[in-house]
Amino acid sequence: MQRRLLTGHTDMRLDIYHHMVYDDNCKELDIKQSLNSIFNILKQIKMEQSELAAQLTALTEQTEKAKAEILAKLADLDAALQAADDVTPEVQAAFDALKGSVQGIDDIVADATIPGE
Repeated sequence: MQRRLLTGHTDMRLDIYHHMVYDDNCKELDIKQSLNSIFNILKQIKMEQSELAAQLTALTEQTEKAKAEILAKLADLDAALQAADDVTPEVQAAFDALKGSVQGIDDIVADATIPGE
């Protein structure tokens, strides 16, 4: 391609690219079909994120429930050990190790703080 230089003018090159979108049968789609395909993919991504958010919320609720149940059982076991007359050092050590393990799991993620506390 031959370029002509004009006095006082700038030479400019403009490249336009269109990325082709193909359907499931490897048939090239036109621009309108390509845009529709892209919009459908974006809708699907939004829907999948919505589903993911719901699943994450359900998992959070499940872990909170499990946490409450574990802490309640731990408190019951602690009360039973406190009420017992002769707890062996091995049982007390095992219980202390269990409490340490539970605390370690709880410490994986810092507790949420409430502003002003």
